[in-house]
Amino acid sequence: MTEYVCTRWYRAPEVLCSWTDYSGSIDIWSIGCILAEMYTRKPLYPGHNTQHQLDLIIKYLGSPEHDELMKIPNEKCRNFIQALPDTVCRSFDEIYPGVMPPEARALLDQMMRWDPQRRITVAEALEEQYLEKLHCPEDEPTREPLDTSDFEFERRKVTAGALRDEIFRLALCYYPHLQRQFEREVAQSGGHRDITQYRLLTPGEAQYSSDESDEDCRSSQLDDADSGSGADV
Repeated sequence: MTEYVCTRWYRAPEVLCSWTDYSGSIDIWSIGCILAEMYTRKPLYPGHNTQHQLDLIIKYLGSPEHDELMKIPNEKCRNFIQALPDTVCRSFDEIYPGVMPPEARALLDQMMRWDPQRRITVAEALEEQYLEKLHCPEDEPTREPLDTSDFEFERRKVTAGALRDEIFRLALCYYPHLQRQFEREVAQSGGHRDITQYRLLTPGEAQYSSDESDEDCRSSQLDDADSGSGADV
């Protein structure tokens, strides 16, 4: 996965350290950053770059334990953290004396953990005393993860034309009679673009680039011709 998933100030350590796999725990970290910001009226970790961001996290949370450090797959990042002076964790009571109520500090402490597996989950957070007045179990449904096939296009080097087709097909789900008509026309013309036939992105490759394919260029030209002028689009 990518490390560029949210604004730097709210990125979890595993995102900053280029983990290739992460979970919803990165969102718990971001929520913790926002919770602290709501009380202090200033960002918790306003890093200027990735290195500075890690410096600020270590300043508050202290140096990661050995087992936490060994979970970082990026050797360069691991060596960088190991080379830093050992720093002792500072409690949020010390950082924000009298600013946050004890219940908020207790929740924040469980959100701000180096190890994502040690962070509190959403379901557990809702049970915390700080959220007691907002907790409503009968109105907090959970569900299984979405079928990843719905996002197949994100794994492939699709063209702009194919992506437009997918969006159009999705819109047609709300108009069954037009959907049937469209499918008949596509079957007759043989012009259906199947995104599952496009190649998979290589590791680190961006979905879109400045070098349009011939199909994209032709699609753009046809769009301009249909509209009369690209300025009207």
